[in-house]
Amino acid sequence: MAKIGRNDPCHCNSSKKYKKCCMASDEAAARAARPVQPAAAPARRPSLASYFQEHDELDELTEASNAVVDMVQAGNLDAAEQAAHDLLARFPDVHDGYDRLGMVCEARGDHRQAADCYRKAIKVIRSHPDAYEPGFEAVFQKLVDRLETQTDATAG
Repeated sequence: MAKIGRNDPCHCNSSKKYKKCCMASDEAAARAARPVQPAAAPARRPSLASYFQEHDELDELTEASNAVVDMVQAGNLDAAEQAAHDLLARFPDVHDGYDRLGMVCEARGDHRQAADCYRKAIKVIRSHPDAYEPGFEAVFQKLVDRLETQTDATAG
């Protein structure tokens, strides 16, 4: 079975994005199914506070990222651009900020700048391979290719 991306529709057919639906429970089940590796020194259990902080940050990222999409769809591009820059500042190791900036540039018709944003998203994905599914960068490469084709067509 192919792995599902966090922004793909959930496999349970809830019509929600996977990250907002079953991702946390699927990841917990996968962690529980992994064999325990013996450690040289006893591993320190993460505190309950750090667990909630990690999940709160994921929720913040998801909400902030989705808010930018909503602003773009509503045509509020200046606010969407500012919110995308805020995403980059708050979550620099995640592709979402560049992805959302690319969406803003596309909505403004600036295909060259949008392609540059998507290239930066690819760079983030490649620099954090453990955080992304293999091949996820191909989604952004297709966007770059499409945008470059549109830019070439309007220039020629």
